[in-house]
Amino acid sequence: MQELAIPNAYTWSRWQPDRKMYFNSYLFVSAQGNIAVDPVALESDDIEQITALGGIAEIVVTNRDHLRETAALRELFRARVVTSAVEAPLLGLPVDRTVNDGEQLFPGANAVALNHQKTPGEFAIHIPKLRTVLVGDAIIGAPAGSLSLLPDEKYGDVVQAALGLRRVWALQPDVLLVGDGTSLWSGATRAIGTLLFKRAGIAVNRINLDELRYEYSEDGNGKYRSSDGEVGYFIGAERLGYQVVKLPPGARFCPVHAEFSEEELFVVLEGTPSIRTVRETLQCRKGDFIAFPVGPDHAHQVLNESSVEAMILLLGQNMADAVCYYPESEKVLIATPQVRWMVRNAPQLDYFDGE
Repeated sequence: MQELAIPNAYTWSRWQPDRKMYFNSYLFVSAQGNIAVDPVALESDDIEQITALGGIAEIVVTNRDHLRETAALRELFRARVVTSAVEAPLLGLPVDRTVNDGEQLFPGANAVALNHQKTPGEFAIHIPKLRTVLVGDAIIGAPAGSLSLLPDEKYGDVVQAALGLRRVWALQPDVLLVGDGTSLWSGATRAIGTLLFKRAGIAVNRINLDELRYEYSEDGNGKYRSSDGEVGYFIGAERLGYQVVKLPPGARFCPVHAEFSEEELFVVLEGTPSIRTVRETLQCRKGDFIAFPVGPDHAHQVLNESSVEAMILLLGQNMADAVCYYPESEKVLIATPQVRWMVRNAPQLDYFDGE
């Protein structure tokens, strides 16, 4: 097995002469038990290495066509078999645990259901902190250095299959680990976008309001509550960000804040949400556009003081570096691709302080 740049991760592969590519398997070492994904056959040296690392506690199968050597390794390591709840009846061997969309597969990794693929319960594995996604054969790493899909006849509808893979695109991965072919170790998001546009055309850049997936979030002991529907990442937006927010009665979306690099625009789609600043509160209505230029004079917060749900489209620039000021709590957020600092804005230090 070869150790990966990803912490506590390994891979082993077998060359497939008929496909002219490698089939890949992965091992993730965890204190809770090691996890193998879509395992191909192991050589004796591989078995010794895995045994030294603590064996295999669970074998994750991303789709029924990637069962591969699961039965043999299950017997060898007394491992549990894990797959999606939809795919489990299709494997043809006992499944010990099933997962649904969004559930944890192992610490730091979640299942991502992929619709309209060649098998009904196929899923990817998302490792958010590492900006990494692992796919079985939903995306092929071929030719090496680029990406492709399976032949059209493998799908009921290849365009729908491509659109279903926007779930992976929207995760904005930098690294894409593939079960078939050669993985991408950087630039995965752009490569996925290129592939999907090639197979589905302009349809990949369109999504309807009724197709959005909402994720509920709650912070501040229930003070901040919303269901957030990502738009921009699903349709390939790069310089602008789009998000639809459903705000229940009595809830706030975020603290009062002022952007110093990213101008924002809110559009009221439903309800009568309010915009609160440090000086006043303005109630809005359906169809309102509210601009938030940069700077401290435009610190703002959206909240719902009404008795019915409000829905707002939030638009803003996607800047690599951002500075945000929170006047009511006297905090400053400094965010770059490398760091994210939340600090107090006082005391103000001299330029040479501590030098």
